[in-house]
Amino acid sequence: MKYLIISLLLTVSLVAEKAPNFILIYADDLGYTQTSVAMMKELPETAHALHRTPKLDQLAAKGMRFSNAYAPSPVCTSSRASIQHGKTTARVGCISLHDVVAAKKKVDLGANLSLAEMFNEAGKDYVTAIFGKGCSPMGWFKDHGYDETDFIHKHPNGNAHGDWWEPADKTPIPPDDPKRLFSLAKTSTDFLKARAEDEKPFYLMISHYALHVRNMSLKSTRAKYLEILAGRNGIVGGIPDISRFDDNALDMPKNLRAHWEKANYAAMVEDMDTSVGIVIDELEALGLADNTYVIFTSDNGGGSSNAPLQGGKAKMWEGGLRVPMIATGPGIPANTQCDTPVAQWDLLTTFHDLAGSAAPLPEDLDGVSLRPVLEQGNAGQLDERDTGFVFHFPAFYTVPITAYRDGDYKLMRHLNTGEIKLFNLVDDMGETKDLSVAMPEKTADMVRKLDAYLEKVGAWTMEEVYKTRIEELEMWVERGQQEVSRIQQELEAAGLSPEKRQRFSAELKSKQATLKRHSDALAKQPSIMASERWM
Repeated sequence: MKYLIISLLLTVSLVAEKAPNFILIYADDLGYTQTSVAMMKELPETAHALHRTPKLDQLAAKGMRFSNAYAPSPVCTSSRASIQHGKTTARVGCISLHDVVAAKKKVDLGANLSLAEMFNEAGKDYVTAIFGKGCSPMGWFKDHGYDETDFIHKHPNGNAHGDWWEPADKTPIPPDDPKRLFSLAKTSTDFLKARAEDEKPFYLMISHYALHVRNMSLKSTRAKYLEILAGRNGIVGGIPDISRFDDNALDMPKNLRAHWEKANYAAMVEDMDTSVGIVIDELEALGLADNTYVIFTSDNGGGSSNAPLQGGKAKMWEGGLRVPMIATGPGIPANTQCDTPVAQWDLLTTFHDLAGSAAPLPEDLDGVSLRPVLEQGNAGQLDERDTGFVFHFPAFYTVPITAYRDGDYKLMRHLNTGEIKLFNLVDDMGETKDLSVAMPEKTADMVRKLDAYLEKVGAWTMEEVYKTRIEELEMWVERGQQEVSRIQQELEAAGLSPEKRQRFSAELKSKQATLKRHSDALAKQPSIMASERWM
């Protein structure tokens, strides 16, 4: 009996000391209110009235939902760079889509510690993998410490890989695998089976292409929502299942097109939920769930309505930055809600803590460990942050705004005009009441903190971004003019065969179209720089 007790104690000790596993599920363009999970239990309207996500409902019931979770950016590229490296977009040096300043300065994101590299340094034999959409400026993820990827194409996985099996050859994705949702689930479950067999701890990032356009869904799922919408809107005879890409697109009555788009989008949300469920179900079937942390969230706000939040994708209002987030795992209480503001750059520090890694972290991270709130909810006390939450977005192609949340307050500064807005997000999550005039001292204090942070990390200025963008466009226009002139000279040459003339003519047409696009963009730049729009 004595030896049996000792053996049991040793077994329990070994189990307790086994390094935990991590699954990070990253949706693309999924808005705060686009699932059937109310991120605020007290506000049922934070759940979508049409979309159904039963697997996420189950995940939330098992764990914790976050009512104030933030993506690093309102667009995908900079969010994906930030989450990998545990830094704000301003500090990591990837601030927006097609970051012209980062390209000019040749910012090397590989100089930063990545999530996979952090696990590799933990000394616990972690196997790391990322499947799905990557981050264009980061290139091939095996260069950032990942053991396994599904990057098998001519270029690292980007948006186009969600629309084409092989984008270079325009090989279409089969209709039974919209946005590669189910092949992603298959690759992920195969990875889990391998880990169950070799018993190695793992970190797996499942990076979805859904819900990024082009919207795609299973015909069977779409049929359900077409029927629901027909019933809700009293459409006799139903809504035909005809896409604007179908050969018979003209057969769709114009007054029903918007209903079809809503049904297709809702179906895509549910198909993504089904894909998530396949992975979670396999995790449980393999007996790995009890020792695995699962984080589900999105890279930025949704492109459709995010009410009661204002704004959406590519906008710096709450609808563009606040995203759904659900966490389950050891020690996380079931069916709970955390209202403490958190950001995705916290995940690297959090995973480092939960994995029990003794390897030192870089000193210039922006994230703090979320372990206290994961275990204690709102009672948990997080370490003090450097400068709250800074969202710097000096984008040349849309409304450029920097946002800064500190406690209950969010400050927004228009980067063309310098105009300031201030909101109390606890009292006014819809950002409808500007308090900047009524609270001048609070506003001034937040401006000082924000400016100090941006200066410290060397964030791009709006003037720098516009100047670099104009230089880029001028270079492209000059090159385009040279290419058009060259082809025109080729066409004027005597003795051209009909085949060559046809080829040169097609090339000329393409180069002229590109030149016009760049010339038009250059001509529009002054009006963009002078714009005072907030939305």
